[in-house]
Amino acid sequence: MTTFTLTPAAPFDVRHTLAALTDFASSPSTRLPMPTSDGFRLRQAWRSASGQPPCPAVIEAHGAGAGAYLKVTTETDLSAPQRAGLARAVTLGLDLELDPAPLEGVDDPAFQPVLAALRGYHPPRFTSPFEAVCWALVRQRTPRAFAVSTMVRLVELLGEHVITGSERLSVFPEPAALTDRSRPALLAATNNTRKVDRLVGAARAFATVDPEWLQRAAYQEVHAWLLTVPGAGPWTAEFVLWRGLGRFERVPWTDTAALEAISRVYTAGFTIARGSARELAERYGWLQGLWLHYLKRYVFTLELA
Repeated sequence: MTTFTLTPAAPFDVRHTLAALTDFASSPSTRLPMPTSDGFRLRQAWRSASGQPPCPAVIEAHGAGAGAYLKVTTETDLSAPQRAGLARAVTLGLDLELDPAPLEGVDDPAFQPVLAALRGYHPPRFTSPFEAVCWALVRQRTPRAFAVSTMVRLVELLGEHVITGSERLSVFPEPAALTDRSRPALLAATNNTRKVDRLVGAARAFATVDPEWLQRAAYQEVHAWLLTVPGAGPWTAEFVLWRGLGRFERVPWTDTAALEAISRVYTAGFTIARGSARELAERYGWLQGLWLHYLKRYVFTLELA
């Protein structure tokens, strides 16, 4: 067993991440975290590289502010890049490199209550952009509950599994697992031949793209490439950039809840004009997508209260 720690960019508060992970159920390969006295504990399988078998990892998140850290225990020793990759992939892609601090530097009185309520929030995302695109394709014109059960069946039928102790941990299938030969399993999971075609097409596209290019290339270049994925329109492209890659350079305006969240905070619920919303977003530069993430999370927590 190997144990090491990972330190997130400050500010970071594990309580906000715990709440978001608990509320986010679209990734069946991620177990719900167990709360602890100052954070959470999560046991999950993880694949260190494409084609490698999954291995179990235990992640314990502790603290808030400058003292926050993640303690990770794995059964194999990991290189520094592998450790960083694990931090991105496990717990729905908790991005330790994300720095929400610049949000606090904008003179925006209406946003101050949001920052005060969510200071240190690092938005979770899917374990991979491929899992995110599969969710987007499965979710199209489909009730959420059925889409979630479809993703669960995809993991059961085509994912990989590892037994550790009395637990059976699963990893979402890689693109190589979704081929023409897997069409019977895909049809059993989706009950929709069109979605089978789109999932196979998406797998072919993601099997040939460089994951680092998706993470580092210009936003518009990645957006344009995602539009070439079978079945992917503007909403899917923006969703994968936002929820699959953690690319917050732009607001995903195809998100139907975006204007509603902005209106709740800035115009007392009266629908804000799209042009005015864009002006507000542009004040946050390359973190405008994160600004919207905070707004949506804030509104969601208000509705739960």
